[in-house]
Amino acid sequence: MRVVLFDVDGTLIDNGGAGGRALRRALADRYSLTDGTDGVRFDGKTDPQIVREILSQHGTEGLFSPDAMPSFFPIYLSFLREELSDSKEFRVLPGARELVGFLDRHQDFLVGLATGNIQEGAHLKLDRAGLGSFFSFGGFGSDSEDRTELTRTAIERAHDLNKGQVERVFVVGDTPRDIVHGKEAGATTVAVASGNYSQDTLEGYKPDLVVKSLDPINPVVDFFTG
Repeated sequence: MRVVLFDVDGTLIDNGGAGGRALRRALADRYSLTDGTDGVRFDGKTDPQIVREILSQHGTEGLFSPDAMPSFFPIYLSFLREELSDSKEFRVLPGARELVGFLDRHQDFLVGLATGNIQEGAHLKLDRAGLGSFFSFGGFGSDSEDRTELTRTAIERAHDLNKGQVERVFVVGDTPRDIVHGKEAGATTVAVASGNYSQDTLEGYKPDLVVKSLDPINPVVDFFTG
């Protein structure tokens, strides 16, 4: 069995800014930070990491203890549902549906997630894209703030699902963090320049494969099956 772990934002979908708007609203609601997301890059970070970084910039990091997470993220998720529903620029990225569908149809592959989104947030986005049914497991920002650890968690879950019969693990993502943390977790890395980083920039992090887009799927499929 070969396991393919996908990032979500910038790799499978473009949420049209829905995630950022939902987070901004949640920060205003919970912490009265009306400009909380200004100047903050989300690329490749986990949701808890992003929130902690924002609060640290405002001198209020202590408010976001592990005990505070259960009270903050339900607020964020309620806004995320609204923003995803209203997001006119939401789209599935080229090739994503075709690639995931191809892998799902082949019994030699198991498809999962390695994403900085908290679990429910990831599935809200994937359900909006019509991709939710393909992903039964993964590693999420709600598992760990550290992307290497959440990727390892996804790999452990894949082993559990297949009783240890995992031949190889691939991580597919659009940011340098996907590459760096995927390698640290022991995975083969595939970088796709469908997000905010160019192909040249991603190549500098030495992924095992770099493609401009998941469309066409053939180069990626050939790499997975080779």
